[in-house]
Amino acid sequence: MSIAANSPVAASSPVAHKDRSTTVVDRTVQYGVVKKIASHWLILFVCNSIALLLWLRLFEQPDLSWQQSFEDCVRRFLPFFLISMALLPAFVLDTLKLTNRFAGPIMRLRTEIVNAAEGRPVKKLSFRNNDFWKDVADSFNRMTQRVGLQTETDSAATDDAPSTSA
Repeated sequence: MSIAANSPVAASSPVAHKDRSTTVVDRTVQYGVVKKIASHWLILFVCNSIALLLWLRLFEQPDLSWQQSFEDCVRRFLPFFLISMALLPAFVLDTLKLTNRFAGPIMRLRTEIVNAAEGRPVKKLSFRNNDFWKDVADSFNRMTQRVGLQTETDSAATDDAPSTSA
């Protein structure tokens, strides 16, 4: 049975999973980062294209018209332009995967904080091997165990499991 990474069961499961079944777990954070990186990449692409055009027009072919310089620039650098544009989706996907490494843990932490605030049982947090902020999960687990918020089965598992904190 596959559990979505943003479901409450997966959010607090003490079993560490190797892969996420969902790349986007927090649209606001992850899409915000992707939009920022994509806009920076697009600005860089446009600036480089203008710089290439200016270089051709001013230093290599000063006697040609701007239109001829533009056409020559496109003809000479079209493979570069196409490859650069083709790489953008790969960059976006890689950024989403990277942001998942911090958005996923924070979503799970938020879920358990809401559970505690609403008086529901709090489950032990366990982040994946490549996730950021494993020390936050360890601290949260110690805190919930100390104040008696963890469920009995999770509390017993915490006592038996080796600590991953330094």
